[in-house]
Amino acid sequence: MSNYSKISMWSLLLLSAGLLACGGSGEPSGKNGESEKVKREVPILGSDVKDRSSLVHLIDSLEQIVYNDSAIFDRGSVVALRELYDTFAQRYGGDKAKAPEYLYKSAAISRGLGQPISAIKTYDRILTKFKNFERNSEVGFLIAFTYDEDLNQNDLAKEHYLKVIDKYPGDHWAIQAENRLETIDMSDEEMIEYFMRKTGEIN
Repeated sequence: MSNYSKISMWSLLLLSAGLLACGGSGEPSGKNGESEKVKREVPILGSDVKDRSSLVHLIDSLEQIVYNDSAIFDRGSVVALRELYDTFAQRYGGDKAKAPEYLYKSAAISRGLGQPISAIKTYDRILTKFKNFERNSEVGFLIAFTYDEDLNQNDLAKEHYLKVIDKYPGDHWAIQAENRLETIDMSDEEMIEYFMRKTGEIN
């Protein structure tokens, strides 16, 4: 499967991880009601944590719950985790390792929750404030892909795919952008025929 196809399945992957569900029983997951404990702490501590290490610890704890495949999904916990990511990046933007990585995860959550505009704004924030982030070529691609896949705004998608190609020539994500531009205006039938020809299934 190509990397583009893998990204096309992003929503399915989030669904399998529980991120696209719309509800939850609120029952604790993990040992000793850990999920309930953290959910109670987040609204209290999220804005009140003063030191960096405590904030990172809170994020780590909530990640263990949100990204636990066996846990019952709770939308409030996912939203709270995104807010903690954003809080860390706002307070500790000088941390060039954790801050952009947390924003990258925040944008992924926004897409999974069906909030593509929020995701694009966060991706833009990464590119603007963290110019040396190792994932920036991917982030640029994801801006284009979000316009393309989530918003069906082909003109903006093309513009941003071209930016990735121009800024990161030869990069894996630039190649993916080139591949997508070849098919972006095709109908479903044309796209099927295109891929069949590419894989040699038809002459």
